[in-house]
Amino acid sequence: MIRHADIAVYDPDGKLQLVVSVKTKTGASQKWVIQRRQKLLSHAVMPDAPYFLLALPDYFYLWMHASSAGEQAPPDYVIQVTETLASYIDDLSLSLNDVTEYDLEMLIASWLEHLVNGEIEIDPHDEALTWLFDSGLFAAIQNGSVAIEATV
Repeated sequence: MIRHADIAVYDPDGKLQLVVSVKTKTGASQKWVIQRRQKLLSHAVMPDAPYFLLALPDYFYLWMHASSAGEQAPPDYVIQVTETLASYIDDLSLSLNDVTEYDLEMLIASWLEHLVNGEIEIDPHDEALTWLFDSGLFAAIQNGSVAIEATV
């Protein structure tokens, strides 16, 4: 079966590490978030990767050990987007609540590109970014590559 990811992030050896699903829903309940991931799992459209990120305009929801976490597992991390992407959001002429799915996907892909390529300075003590280090995600994707609308 062919599987697609809005954004796929690979380690330097080309192994898939992170699958990102981008949606424009704001104010999602935890129940909706879990059901969204469950729907992707049950239809076998989510590629097998250690990390899964459901990216919404207001929050990121990150699952670690995504391929082995149960369908009803809550996310391991819930991250406020405005804190994580502050400098990228400042460059937008729109509010995050008004972006299209494509705009949000490009914004996140750009941030991930800069992150994996070491083009942005990351402070491991910055509270808005501790989830990247605590989860192991930063180490898993550092010096890797990012693919948009990827078939994996």
